[in-house]
Amino acid sequence: MYLVQDTLDDLLGAVYRALLKSNNRVSPTKGANREAIAVLLKLRNPLARFSRTEQRATLHSCLGETLWYFSGTDRLDFVEYYIPSYRKFSKLPANAVQAEGAYGPRLFGSTSNQVQNVIDLINTPDRHDTRQAVIQIFDKDDMGNKDVPCTCTVQFFARGKKLHTLVSMRSNDAYRGLPHDIFAFTMLQEFVARSTGHELGVYSHAVGSLHLYDADETAARQYIAAGYQDKLSMPPMPVGSPASPMQWLLDVERDVRSGSLTLPFVGGVDPYWIDLARLLLIKRLFDQRDLRGVVDQKKLMNSKVYNAYIRGREAGIADLQTAQPLLPGVVPTGESAS
Repeated sequence: MYLVQDTLDDLLGAVYRALLKSNNRVSPTKGANREAIAVLLKLRNPLARFSRTEQRATLHSCLGETLWYFSGTDRLDFVEYYIPSYRKFSKLPANAVQAEGAYGPRLFGSTSNQVQNVIDLINTPDRHDTRQAVIQIFDKDDMGNKDVPCTCTVQFFARGKKLHTLVSMRSNDAYRGLPHDIFAFTMLQEFVARSTGHELGVYSHAVGSLHLYDADETAARQYIAAGYQDKLSMPPMPVGSPASPMQWLLDVERDVRSGSLTLPFVGGVDPYWIDLARLLLIKRLFDQRDLRGVVDQKKLMNSKVYNAYIRGREAGIADLQTAQPLLPGVVPTGESAS
């Protein structure tokens, strides 16, 4: 299978149509599914990285998981705040504190920061066209673990003024995993591009086993039937090194996840990063079903690209409030906005 599209929504639609027609069925440990092997997907516009359809409104969980990677931590409580089912789907025990297959330490580990190594390599004089800008995620020692990374390598190609990226996956869940993976790795692509003075090139996603679980077939058909919204992209990351503003955003994320509903001093921070921070606040307010707070934060957003997503979540919370109003100050348990 070889598919090329401009946006994530277009790419997901093409993937689901192809897999739903497939008669290649397998039954591994996580459930029966339809499978395609040796797949190559290409996203021509990596900024069009999040789904705008109501059913695939995963912006908060995608952003949260991406920041989990950038934080360099393997703590489960971080990612479970955004994806409550992460532990169950990864088959991790109830008492687990860390995810043994977490990408963060492998990408940004304190002893081996592979992302910084790649940036330094591309920035080295006379190494602009290097073919060695490769990050390894899957390791031979992962064999036999319960939480085995699905991603094998991430390779960057600085060609002319653009930075192209190729991610190689051993396995990919087309309905649940693929949208998150493309979001996270195109954000990483843009981070490296800005760190090396390049524009975004094409994002390529090679998968050994791309599959759609039987349990998700109905949802995939509903996604296709819903049609697509306008083709909008995230704003481009500001020109210049993103290291300091990313650390600012990670600090905000930590505080908001801990319960803060205010942003720190934003003087000198580009509106691009402030908007991402406000999305984190909005996720917290969604969890508390605080529609007034959501509306206030939405008015402060600099970019309107996220409005359709926020409006959709507002409608969902309004329906919940009508069905089961919360007392002032009461926060629902076990709930997530994504």
